[in-house]
Amino acid sequence: FQLATIDHSMWFHRPFRLDEWLLYCVDSPSASSGRGLVRGQIFNQAGVLVASTMQEGVMRQR
Repeated sequence: FQLATIDHSMWFHRPFRLDEWLLYCVDSPSASSGRGLVRGQIFNQAGVLVASTMQEGVMRQR
């Protein structure tokens, strides 16, 4: 299989500390015709959303 990222983005909603635990939740709301979309949310220890991610990729069989 050949994999490639088409685009990706990250949004920071509020300041957070990198020396504390963070939870990264990821899901894929859509995948078809060799393309996939991945959405992520990053939460701090208090459960507050601090950042979001989005990535679109393509997968082809060689």
